[in-house]
Amino acid sequence: MLNNRHKGLTKGERAMQDYFTVNQTGYPSVDKPWLKYYTDEDLQITIPKCSVFQNIYNRNSKYPNDIALLYYGNKISYKSMLSEVERCAKTLRKVGIKKGDCVTLCTAAVPEAVFVVLACSRIGAIANFINPMFSTSQKIDRINDTDASWIIVLDEIHEYVEEALPKTCIKNVVIVPATNSVQPVVSKALYLKSKAKKIISTHMNDLQKYILWNDFVKLGAGYEEIIDELYESDTPTVMVYSSGTTGASKGILLTNDGINATISNYMIRSFPYKRGDIELAIIPIWFSTGMVLGVLMPLTLGITVALEPKFNNEQFASDLMKYKPNITVAATNMWLSAVESLENKKVDLTGLNYPVSDGEKLSETDECRIQDFLKQKGCNAPIIKGYGMCELGSTISTTARTHGYTSKTFGNGYPILNAIVSAFNVDTDEELPYGERGEIRACSPARMKGYYKNPNATNEFFKTDEQGKVWGCTGDIGYVDKDGEIFILGRVSDSYRRENGEIVYFFEIENDILKDDCVNQCKVVDVIEDEKTALVAHLVLRDKEVDINETIKRIDRRIRKSLPEYKIPHYYKIRESMPVNSNGKKDVIALKKDKDDLIKI
Repeated sequence: MLNNRHKGLTKGERAMQDYFTVNQTGYPSVDKPWLKYYTDEDLQITIPKCSVFQNIYNRNSKYPNDIALLYYGNKISYKSMLSEVERCAKTLRKVGIKKGDCVTLCTAAVPEAVFVVLACSRIGAIANFINPMFSTSQKIDRINDTDASWIIVLDEIHEYVEEALPKTCIKNVVIVPATNSVQPVVSKALYLKSKAKKIISTHMNDLQKYILWNDFVKLGAGYEEIIDELYESDTPTVMVYSSGTTGASKGILLTNDGINATISNYMIRSFPYKRGDIELAIIPIWFSTGMVLGVLMPLTLGITVALEPKFNNEQFASDLMKYKPNITVAATNMWLSAVESLENKKVDLTGLNYPVSDGEKLSETDECRIQDFLKQKGCNAPIIKGYGMCELGSTISTTARTHGYTSKTFGNGYPILNAIVSAFNVDTDEELPYGERGEIRACSPARMKGYYKNPNATNEFFKTDEQGKVWGCTGDIGYVDKDGEIFILGRVSDSYRRENGEIVYFFEIENDILKDDCVNQCKVVDVIEDEKTALVAHLVLRDKEVDINETIKRIDRRIRKSLPEYKIPHYYKIRESMPVNSNGKKDVIALKKDKDDLIKI
């Protein structure tokens, strides 16, 4: 008879699980207990030694008529997509883009952006994504760092970079109409009404040369046949940026090898895909998750990518009904909003095999709520959770829906294929045993090459141990349990230091407050008041009709029984919703600035 931990496992997997249970040393990097969740076949998967473009080409050239991209009614086959990539690659070469040069993009998820990324990979250039939500000064600095002469801009986003461009090294601006790749029969009519026509006519006499996308790709006509750059390991091909909320934003160089390593993880048995499935890509492509998991991974595996350039809650709910995707990655707040707007509507999610929540950690209550919604709408898959960061290739760990694995409450899954994760003492750099709290660090083949032109920051992020393992320091506090599951508790920086030197982590206070059934969301921040630190707990309540003062008094009384005085908030604030950054995470800076209507107990 099989016990519960053996359910759903093959004989070989049961033997492997028993081996790791008996032979644990107590340290995750040595035991690697998560290997019991991978089959022998999974562990034989190798990372292809080629460019991302070549990886996509190799796996799809025999299926030219399969649909690669869906965009507002237009179905773009792999044959058509690769043909457009070829045209773009020739043009980039014709206008002087060389291996290692940056081609800057400020665009949402449109087919033309995909063509540029793959063309850059083919010729050895770097597709440099500028976040349109950056401040003007950030855009100027980041663009000028690259010495790029060309920028690809979506017409709907042009206004976000218009002020910055004259102060940059950019000499040529390619405007992509958002309507350019919609169904051909309507694209011309839509263009006449689009912002692109106005932008071109307004800037015809600018020092910078403005050109429409379709005119741009014609420049390469007649150019000699493109010869792929010879593959070299550790060559960067995509650059995204850190948020810049705690300092200057940094360029994160993602390599062909790193991206291919992330993609390889999704060839394992527990990722239930088939060629022709549809993935809804709604995470912005200027984030590594949006580009790697939303676009490049599914294209490599023959999955059709439904490109969505609009990143908002309403659009996500609408697209779930429109596309009926088999796979999608969406921000946590998008899933919760979809539950609100769709739970009383007729929605068919029976084909949704891989629903992924990205960004902030799900509370137990919210996870159950989303899970109930999915089940109600016909989805038999659990909500997939994970953990990652751009510097480590977007994904470090993930949960799964197969092979007997069931995620634990508040867990963040186990390491992806070929990755090693453990907690470390920040002061001594010593690895900690199972269950002990420290900084989560990851040794992953998906890691970035480094921060662009910033070796000091790169050296601070990576630490090499005595065995030669290169660990990325995530800046997150957490632990790894004996099953190899990772638990993220909060940011190292999400804290303050008392006068006696003790570090107070805000997540400890938040977790205690969230035990109250009335509290939906909580974020604690520190503010300076009379030259001293004061704590403010921002709350979103589930029931809007409750007595606010009585609710806060009850919460305050309860947490005083479990927390020391110095962890008790000085103020509370009830909010309709939490402010969020462009990446969907809570905007801590905005919360710190919001000092209106604070309630003191």
